[in-house]
Amino acid sequence: MRNFTHELYEYFYFTRTERNASIALSFLCLFFFLLPNFYTYVFPPPPPTDFSEFRAAILAVTSDQPIVENDVVGVRTNFRGKTPVTVPVELFQFDPNTATKEELVRLGLSHRTANTLINFRSKGGLFFKKEDLKKVYGLRPEDYERLERWIMIEKKSIDVSKEGSAADENKPQSPKTEKLSEPFYSKKEYVPTNVDINQATAEEWQQLSGIGPSFSNRIVKFRDKLGGFASVEQVGETYGLPDSVFQKISPYLTISAVYKKILVNKCSLDELKAHPYINSYQATILFNYRRQHGDFTSFADLKKIKAGFKDEDWERLEAYLSFEK
Repeated sequence: MRNFTHELYEYFYFTRTERNASIALSFLCLFFFLLPNFYTYVFPPPPPTDFSEFRAAILAVTSDQPIVENDVVGVRTNFRGKTPVTVPVELFQFDPNTATKEELVRLGLSHRTANTLINFRSKGGLFFKKEDLKKVYGLRPEDYERLERWIMIEKKSIDVSKEGSAADENKPQSPKTEKLSEPFYSKKEYVPTNVDINQATAEEWQQLSGIGPSFSNRIVKFRDKLGGFASVEQVGETYGLPDSVFQKISPYLTISAVYKKILVNKCSLDELKAHPYINSYQATILFNYRRQHGDFTSFADLKKIKAGFKDEDWERLEAYLSFEK
């Protein structure tokens, strides 16, 4: 029993530092507990906002009786600091196809909604049944429910409106209108022409279907860098030219001889680099090989260069090489 009491004492024993910390923590808890009351005493909250006018305005808007503006009955609803006033309206049978703006306002519709309805009718709109009144922009559902039993659409008003529209449609067109209805030009039938891919100018390329100024200029520039096309298929390598366009124009392309070749024994390094089929690395290898081994005598002699070139590279270049000394 003594050992148990001793262990319990040791468990709940606080050192002097722990006792001081507990006291400080207790004071802090008490301070923060009383702080809200102290804050409201020093800094009292502002008086509550009076929402009575706002509630009255909401009540007026949601009321069953519509609000009518003062240019009709002498009273206007004002929500800027004044108490809104509602005025009873007159309910009577009306035809939305013939009712005037004044009658619509007397029925409790706002001036804006009445103007919208009048404009709808002026553009040829008609109300064939009561539910059509719902299509008027700005008409509130509660207004329609209140007026539904008073709507009376007469067939005569619909027939008169239709006759007026039919008369407008049957009016003879003026000479000016008839003239405008005629085509401005007759469509020119496209006649394909053959184009020599190595001699045609940019304007002649544009005679082909699908080739405009942009593509024609690209084709000519690519051809000039090559020194001429060695085959029709090379036209399809033009940057940005769709394959569908190339396939369409290829039957009308003819070919002549390449007009400019690479003088492999005389050309400079820059001239080698300028050719589309020779990259900078290949041009440097070919130029240095010539300087070290002398001039090339034939295409077979040139193909001894193994570094940097593949068989397909030589096949593309063969038509553009000249071994003139």
